[in-house]
Amino acid sequence: MDRRTGTPRDPGLEPWKAGGWQLESEPDASGIVRDGLTVFLTNRECPWRCLMCDLWRHALPDSVPVGAIPAQIDAVFQEVGNVAALDWIKLYNAGSFFDRAAIPIADHPAIAARCAPFGRVVVECHPSLVGPRVTAFRDLLNPAARLEIGLGLETIHLETMERLNKRVTPDGFARAVGFLKDNGCDVRAFVLVQPPFMDPPTASEWTRRTVEFAFGCGVDVVALIPTRLGNGALEALAAHGEFAPPSIEALETAMVEALALARGRGRVFADRWDLGRFAKDPDRLAAANARLERMNRTQSTVAA
Repeated sequence: MDRRTGTPRDPGLEPWKAGGWQLESEPDASGIVRDGLTVFLTNRECPWRCLMCDLWRHALPDSVPVGAIPAQIDAVFQEVGNVAALDWIKLYNAGSFFDRAAIPIADHPAIAARCAPFGRVVVECHPSLVGPRVTAFRDLLNPAARLEIGLGLETIHLETMERLNKRVTPDGFARAVGFLKDNGCDVRAFVLVQPPFMDPPTASEWTRRTVEFAFGCGVDVVALIPTRLGNGALEALAAHGEFAPPSIEALETAMVEALALARGRGRVFADRWDLGRFAKDPDRLAAANARLERMNRTQSTVAA
């Protein structure tokens, strides 16, 4: 059990085995839908411990040995089959790819070699770790590939950002985006739909403001993440009336509003993982899921 929340860590984690993978499709900057692979790497828990995050449940307490991450990728490729037919790869590690205690820097050349078939490589990073390690990894990739960095922005509501323990400011996020764009990288910003400490109308307004801020900084993609229960801390806040998960309608509304803000500036994707948490009625869930999937693929609004 984790001492912070009493919530259990995934018992099946192994240093030499990826946590999972999935095939996905999303449009590129030109609007063409491209197929790709997302690999959920097993590595050390993120040291930031943001309040709303439950990804630590899928991470190990200690660093993995050199060679483990390339071995995880190899095993996934073997399961997937013809990865050369795919256009992009996301290497998500429930933290920061450039945290040297999570992904050993000694493994970067081997990881980059495995990314050679892909035209786009996406990894996650805390804004404070954006710097020379990013450009060094970029230089290891196939010169024809684009490196895209996913940055957690969450919200620009200053009090909430501080209470989330994000340990980044809007200015710090903007500086990280500026560095990445100046060095030929694309940027994906993660934005929370209905974070804690806000009532739904306030949360909706600040999601709009956060999406607007992200595109103003120059990000290429905004990913809308509905804030989920599941890490223990949010359950405790919910018990005290300081958090309620968003409805599926709130996610749809956020998507429609973000698409309007994104027009001519970038793309928006709604995270559809485990949507059953947000709508228990099967018909309502299926209809909303279909609309969100269509909006993700077409980058245009779909009426309910």
